[in-house]
Amino acid sequence: MALIQRRDGAASPAAELLEVVRGDGGGPSGPGGPWATARGVRMGVGGAAAPLDAGISWAQARAALRFAVADDPMEAVTDHDALGAVALLADLPPERLRAQPDVRTLEQVAGREGGELNLAALAAFCRTGSLRQAAAALHLHHSSVAARLAHVEDATGWRLRDPQDRFRAQLALYARRLAAAG
Repeated sequence: MALIQRRDGAASPAAELLEVVRGDGGGPSGPGGPWATARGVRMGVGGAAAPLDAGISWAQARAALRFAVADDPMEAVTDHDALGAVALLADLPPERLRAQPDVRTLEQVAGREGGELNLAALAAFCRTGSLRQAAAALHLHHSSVAARLAHVEDATGWRLRDPQDRFRAQLALYARRLAAAG
């Protein structure tokens, strides 16, 4: 679902939408909670626009939607304004993103046994910047997340404690997501 955003000066609805999708407390909800009924939901929120510029907000919402992840309560809602310069990736053709060497490497990681789980750990680590917070977000022990990240480091040559490599990994994850959504 793509949304046209608020009027000038109004707060973005992205945070409130994310709260609703995640359920109370900001974490995954129980079997009957809101997240159980929101599975598969992705939302993109466009920037503030005057009524005559609604088309711009609509295009931004559609671009933000490509960054949103269904079945991930932490990334199901994406606000175009919150993406900042990262939103520029949405302007690249999907085939160019797929051809990028880091994206191809992540595809190879994903194709291995447990690869998607390793990439989920990578995404959580890049999002939180902390091994323990990533583990909490994934409901895993921190040593399990560390082992998954070690597999990613071995496959990519990145050292995820290095901010430059972590940035590179985050950028590659975004590019991979956009290539798949394109």
